[in-house]
Amino acid sequence: MLAISIVVGGVVASLVVNLFLSWYRLRAFPGPLVAATSKLWIIKGVVRKNLHLELKRVCDEYGPFVRVSPNDIVTDDLDHVLAMSAVRSPYRRSEIYSNVKFDFDLDHVFSERDEGRHLELRRKLAAGYSGKENIHLEEAVDEQIQKLVDLIDRKYLSTDGSFKSVEFSRLAQFFTLDVIAQAAFGEAFGFLRRDEDINGYCTVAEQVLPTFEWLSVFPMLNRLIRLPGVRNLFMPRPTDKTGVGMIMGYARTIVAARFSETQEPRTDMLGSFQKHGLTRREAETEATLQIMAGSDTTVTALRSTLLFIITNPVIYAKVQKELSSLYPTPDANSPKYQPVISDLAAQKASYLLACIRESIRLLPPSYAMLQKEVPPQGDMLPDGRFLPGGTRVGTCVYGILHSTAIFGPDASIYRPERWLEDGDKGSSASARSRYRRMTQAADIVFGSGRYQCLGKTVAMLELRKTLATILHRYEITVTNPMNPIVNVPVNGLLLQNNMWVKVATMGRV
Repeated sequence: MLAISIVVGGVVASLVVNLFLSWYRLRAFPGPLVAATSKLWIIKGVVRKNLHLELKRVCDEYGPFVRVSPNDIVTDDLDHVLAMSAVRSPYRRSEIYSNVKFDFDLDHVFSERDEGRHLELRRKLAAGYSGKENIHLEEAVDEQIQKLVDLIDRKYLSTDGSFKSVEFSRLAQFFTLDVIAQAAFGEAFGFLRRDEDINGYCTVAEQVLPTFEWLSVFPMLNRLIRLPGVRNLFMPRPTDKTGVGMIMGYARTIVAARFSETQEPRTDMLGSFQKHGLTRREAETEATLQIMAGSDTTVTALRSTLLFIITNPVIYAKVQKELSSLYPTPDANSPKYQPVISDLAAQKASYLLACIRESIRLLPPSYAMLQKEVPPQGDMLPDGRFLPGGTRVGTCVYGILHSTAIFGPDASIYRPERWLEDGDKGSSASARSRYRRMTQAADIVFGSGRYQCLGKTVAMLELRKTLATILHRYEITVTNPMNPIVNVPVNGLLLQNNMWVKVATMGRV
């Protein structure tokens, strides 16, 4: 009995000591009590699918640096977020980034934690993503917008005598998948052509996404499922017929064919990657990332912007007035008829561009914390508090984008006008300063510094042209105003569905 008591006492004492040490390390940082000794607080947010809202709430309650797990701090301090990703910052990516590694043994540019290799990958990829060496980029986007328009006209267009509705969230996903494949490889998947979820890719990808949330909470799981003998049971493979594996197989096939060609690399993204020294295996991995990341976030911005516009009559009227003043009425018989609005023309639609920027701010396509790791020597904050080395510091994206200090007292309101008030040359110095600050904050959706999203240029071009074209060509209304869309937050992204709309030619709502 005495021996049992000693053992139990030892276990209890060990637990108490561990709990104390867990709390003591980051004792200078406030936060929910349970977060000091366990990950239960984060787990609760994951289960309830409101972690982004809870992160904002605790930052509002406790201040700009909040402890949310034994070794995790979240911050809504924009200056610190920008500093962590600055070119010469000693902060590094945390192991969270390894969760989205497709290849067992090779990182892509987003998952790579070695700063040297990460910089080298960005150098090889930058020209292709920027469009400088992809001379047919806009042409590729045009081709898919035209296919989207043709599909709507043929199958989903309502007339005076015929009402039809279309689930636009899925149609938009087909579109963005085909766009990125066409732009990257010169060959679309065919989602729009077939108007179906080929091999169930979209469905499977949505089902798999929640898994990454648990891997981010428990990195040990990520290391476990990548062990030989275990990984084949859980990790996607190029031989899979659905989901991420299907995309990997597609990328492998395309890359293999391109690398076997004897002529000069083509003038598309993959050709640019080849020209700058990307190996065949690196190209396969980057292509998979390109398709997944390039479609999932862009499609959220496309859906949300369209929805914000068409559900606000005043804003919708302003967008239509602007587009009508800039471009002639769509008339296929006119010699000036343009089925797809050029990007040069779309960039003149300043109010529409403000709507896009405001949509991305209010409902960001990505708001994962994406923790960075404090350097071994630690970091002293301006207020005198010390961040121990190895601490993970995540970004409260949702909190920054809804900050009243940055965006004003109406930060929670969709108001595109805020992007037109302070940015022009005639504005005062203080107004221009506010605009720069808002821009800095809004752009963190795309990352910053050495971690800025390479696909930003492509995404914004796609959004401008697509929205300008369909909003100029059609009258679009939601068919269920009480529930216009379903948003499900998963792993720092939004899964969206049931966005049913009615589409009619201009003047025929």
